[in-house]
Amino acid sequence: MFPDLDSARLKRSFEYFVEHYTAPELMTPAHRTLHVTIAEFVESTQDFCRERVVEIDRDLQKRNAYTLSFLRDHFTRRAKGIK
Repeated sequence: MFPDLDSARLKRSFEYFVEHYTAPELMTPAHRTLHVTIAEFVESTQDFCRERVVEIDRDLQKRNAYTLSFLRDHFTRRAKGIK
């Protein structure tokens, strides 16, 4: 779907969202691809305030993962022109 993105970095970004925003009981075997799952997490952050996004970006940078800001640019419906 996004061949120019590093899969390992995407995985680290995904792991961050799972750690911080998913209840353990919801982590059953996924039937979706990693890209779709990340897109859903990213889409769910659209109401986060700027300060929260900056904090998450910092945390993800420390993990050498893609930042939320970067992921928003690549995965949100708004960025893709989907209404």
